[in-house]
Amino acid sequence: MLIAGTGFAQTNPDSTLSREDSLELINQLSKLLNSGYEPVSYVFLNVGIGNRLFSIKNNALNAFQTTNNRIIYSPSLAYFHKSGFGLTTGANLLTDEKGFGVNQFSLSPSYDLTNKDISFGISYAHYFVKNKYSSFSSPIQNDFYTALSYKKTWIQPGVALGYSTGEYKEVRHKDTVIAGIKRHFYDSINYQLNVFSVMLSASHQFSWYGVMSKSDGIIFRPTLMLNAGSGKTTISHNTNAVLLFNFLEKRGRIAKSQQSKFELQSIGLNLDLDYTIGPVSFEPQFYIDYYLQAADPGSKKITPIFTFNVGYSF
Repeated sequence: MLIAGTGFAQTNPDSTLSREDSLELINQLSKLLNSGYEPVSYVFLNVGIGNRLFSIKNNALNAFQTTNNRIIYSPSLAYFHKSGFGLTTGANLLTDEKGFGVNQFSLSPSYDLTNKDISFGISYAHYFVKNKYSSFSSPIQNDFYTALSYKKTWIQPGVALGYSTGEYKEVRHKDTVIAGIKRHFYDSINYQLNVFSVMLSASHQFSWYGVMSKSDGIIFRPTLMLNAGSGKTTISHNTNAVLLFNFLEKRGRIAKSQQSKFELQSIGLNLDLDYTIGPVSFEPQFYIDYYLQAADPGSKKITPIFTFNVGYSF
């Protein structure tokens, strides 16, 4: 219920696909080494490790996951055309109730435009979840996202919009004895999510080229974010205890939906560092989120998310 109650579209506006810093470094290094540089199409192979489960981009939404102490391996393969269009496919591998294996897959078409003045991106990500009853699976299956930032000022302002939908399930069992007869009751619950978000960011990019060789460089980008959003969760039941269910429903004990009004949800800080040498890149990323609204008893208001990516472009 933590996800249904608080996971209402808080998206990291400055942390799109992890390859973006690597791409910018590759482009800048190419320009320095080749005065006739032109954009090229390329393939990007990436392997990540961290505790990010729900979303490729949405670290604020990831901060609401109840399994953020899990180590998650995230290999991905992407093709990016010189026009700005791209296609990324990936998977999440972790240890759950059934052991170690693939938990879910993702497919994400995108378009990115970057010049000396602005950075613009739009993408759609679909998550193929193997088991919607698992607490280790993302409740988001469709994620639409667009972001715009202005690059000419020292502090770079940005704004992003997101819309996400999905569902997750849970089942409850109860064995009891009624009139001397053993009975088994179950309630299968389906949660459908609809989430809208608006994000504001302020960041600055520090760049160093030729650090240890003429073909390497470092980009470090700290970003401060304000995350606002609204969302709705529709709840449906499938149970064999129909009489008990109807009794509780008439007395308002069964919720059919949960809805949150549009409001400021959290404040976040993202620290992203990328070191690229030739076609190889290394990118550690740390995000910490502070939830501003009243939290459920026992839940955390401060949540850290970390990832470490190693990429190769060709």
